[in-house]
Amino acid sequence: PSADAALEEAVVEVLDHRPLERDRGPRCRVTVEPVGSCATLVTERIAQGPPGLLDRPTAALLHGTILLDCVNLSPAAGKVTPRDVACVSLLEERFPELPARDAVFKALQDAKFDVSGLTTEQMLRKDLKVLSSDELLLAVSAIYVDLETFLRRPGLLQDLDAFCQAQGYTGLVAMTISFNEHYEPTRQLAVYSRHETLRSAVCRALEEATTPSLQLHPLQSPWSCLDTYTQGNALASRKKVLPILRAAL
Repeated sequence: PSADAALEEAVVEVLDHRPLERDRGPRCRVTVEPVGSCATLVTERIAQGPPGLLDRPTAALLHGTILLDCVNLSPAAGKVTPRDVACVSLLEERFPELPARDAVFKALQDAKFDVSGLTTEQMLRKDLKVLSSDELLLAVSAIYVDLETFLRRPGLLQDLDAFCQAQGYTGLVAMTISFNEHYEPTRQLAVYSRHETLRSAVCRALEEATTPSLQLHPLQSPWSCLDTYTQGNALASRKKVLPILRAAL
């Protein structure tokens, strides 16, 4: 953030599994690899270090994070790569006392999707990315309930208004996700903005996207300032949608 620009020289290395949004200086080492979990890259790095560096608490944290990010290593979710699988196996080989994968994943997934005690503002902030251009800010929130449930929240429109006004967002894209018992995802989209030009441009970009195609099907929306869709391409996660939105801005 611009408010922390004075700390720029303190950044000596970046590990990420998403494309970087801007270049780093030549003194900053950058590793960007398209794996399912950034914790996979951390595991690989630690495994190359001194033998005592990887202890059981660290292994448990990495193990659980990779399982959660990669939806229990299920190919049906479209996130896992062979490197993620290899790191989970490495951690389990070194620490055979780690809890079973299914138990770890279920506990973490249940906690992640439990939004029962959250306000709408907290749901929007829970997993939030913000895209910016010279003139506007666009919030992109992952929502862990289905769209119908989200739209039924009391006072939702007022909450969306208040959230965007308080943070200076010109618009908001809410991406809902849920999983069935086979770890297959269901995704839906909502595009909110009081600025009709922006909302139309964002919707058009999402509808016409080809890399990847989101296969959007419009749903009836309760408000004119909110466009809603089912997403036929359920493997197109937010990581794949963000470049489409960034290009639209």
